[in-house]
Amino acid sequence: TIIKKTGASGDTLEGMEEIFDRIASTIPADFDQIGSAIGEVNTRFGVVGDELESLSLSFLKFSQLNDTDVSSAIDSVQKAMATFGIATEDAGLFLDTLNKVGQDTGISMSTLTSSIVSNGSYLKELGLNAASSATFLGKLENSGIDTSAVMTGLKTAIKNASAEGKPLNQALIELEDSIKNAGSSTEATQKAIELFGSRAGVQLATA
Repeated sequence: TIIKKTGASGDTLEGMEEIFDRIASTIPADFDQIGSAIGEVNTRFGVVGDELESLSLSFLKFSQLNDTDVSSAIDSVQKAMATFGIATEDAGLFLDTLNKVGQDTGISMSTLTSSIVSNGSYLKELGLNAASSATFLGKLENSGIDTSAVMTGLKTAIKNASAEGKPLNQALIELEDSIKNAGSSTEATQKAIELFGSRAGVQLATA
């Protein structure tokens, strides 16, 4: 599996075999999953030696905790990291964040990472980093609010705020103030609809 994924040979392959042996004696995992982890991490992150061993082990634990295939987990997490420009050395911390969000909200890792990737540009427009984005998306999922509606609303809000020459953060702060000070729930909802559009405005006014 390692040879197939990396094309490694000679001393490089021997080093990966040693990593394989150490990981196999560290955690109870299927040998093919261990080989896949080492091969995928090496290929996608370009790491070797101790860094390859540590990150492969982290991804194996991550996939076991979340009951996912390790190759799929590496693929989805790496794409989410690339979306926010997360450095390889911070991968372990990002995995910890994803685990915490999953435990707190029940959101699946595939749903969470794909949502981070597909909505990354809008989340960054909000001024959120990768960890904040993961937490935000997990809370949306847990609250029962339609995530796709919210993201559609944010896209509309960015457009509307730009048309008024405002950064989105300022528009959101002003909206929150106007909702809190609205004379009625109808007025509050209307304020939200003006910024987010009709689909998301009602849900976001309540939120």
